Amino acid sequence: MQNTEVNQPSTNDSWETRIKDASVVLGKTPKEVTEILSTLGVEEVNGLEMLSDEEITPFGDLRRAFCEEANVKIAQLRMAVKYLRGPKDSEKASNLDTEQFYLQQTFGIKGVYRLSDVDPTELIPAYNPAKNTSRITNALKRHFGDKPVIAFKPGSKDVAVEETIDYIADLAQGFPEEEAIEVDGSLVHLYPVGVVPDQTIDEDPLFKNQPLRRDRSTINRANWSSVSHEARVFCRLIVESDEIDPTDKLAVRELIRLAEKGHKDLKEVYPEIDLKYRQMEEDNELPRLKVKINDIKSVKTQNPFGVSRNY
Repeated sequence: MQNTEVNQPSTNDSWETRIKDASVVLGKTPKEVTEILSTLGVEEVNGLEMLSDEEITPFGDLRRAFCEEANVKIAQLRMAVKYLRGPKDSEKASNLDTEQFYLQQTFGIKGVYRLSDVDPTELIPAYNPAKNTSRITNALKRHFGDKPVIAFKPGSKDVAVEETIDYIADLAQGFPEEEAIEVDGSLVHLYPVGVVPDQTIDEDPLFKNQPLRRDRSTINRANWSSVSHEARVFCRLIVESDEIDPTDKLAVRELIRLAEKGHKDLKEVYPEIDLKYRQMEEDNELPRLKVKINDIKSVKTQNPFGVSRNY
């Protein structure tokens, strides 16, 4: 049975982590791996200690349970043991490319090199949102861009594989896009590829709860790439003190030009704000200028620079 709960190896040592990471190589679901281990008396209670101790759970017992009784190939089991045993083998385990293994097992050698030709629903089982540079993540981004298509299990950062696959398949058939779908009886938000629940990103200095995308405002397209974090925070205090109107295109343009020069130039123009800045810094109350994806509110995009463009 093809595993549909694939995750990349984790540094968090837990029963769930070991089972999930081993399932990638074994070609079984985490539930199936758990059931096989239970035939050896290895269960979640004291399971970590039992798996870590080769005298308590020798390789021979694992081979009998997985290879002889569950039809797992011996090579797969040898690779999976590095995950089942836990931290002492973590360095070896980290060198195993489970994504590459999944691709080879699923598509064969040729398929591994042409992910653009692969149906995205077939890549979801091995998708790991924490790995922004993986080949699977890149392939999915080419398919979907910033469109929210990934669902997570309620209250977790684990991809809801089956529900995500079903949603993507529905889109391909022409069904309308959704903001949320049902997973395990609860509605959950959909996220773009590469984004995880509660992920924080840089906040627009002039507009609270609005993100910067590649250092550009999603509200007015202002470019903050040449402005330091310290100067961005100063600009937030300027707006909060009603020193400028953030919807005034000329005021915004001049503020950014001044902010690009740094905190020193800002405080010469706004000495009262500098005093407030230093007091808030001392009290550890300065704005973080970070926003959670879940907190982002929809605001109509403005064009403060008076030029008609398509972004």
